[in-house]
Amino acid sequence: MNSMVDIFKRLAEKYPGFGQRMREAGALGRWDVCVGEGIAKHARPIRVMERILWVEVDHPAWKTELLFRKRQILERLNQQAAADEAPLADIFFTDKK
Repeated sequence: MNSMVDIFKRLAEKYPGFGQRMREAGALGRWDVCVGEGIAKHARPIRVMERILWVEVDHPAWKTELLFRKRQILERLNQQAAADEAPLADIFFTDKK
């Protein structure tokens, strides 16, 4: 039986767009570490589309705070990115649904 890693590697080789999407999705996994536990309780990343990270925020006050910290958060996320990962271009904060 093939491991999930092997399956993802084969998909990335066969479909280059899939590989790019997987590399972009790395930002989702780094979010909690880069922003810290306090922010992570109120904001969670939901997707990456065309190098833009979409983050769902549970309260308008937190959304305002994150807008002020956006540049700093973006820098941290990109510093922690893998070498083959395209850097994020922006973060879009959206209200929790």
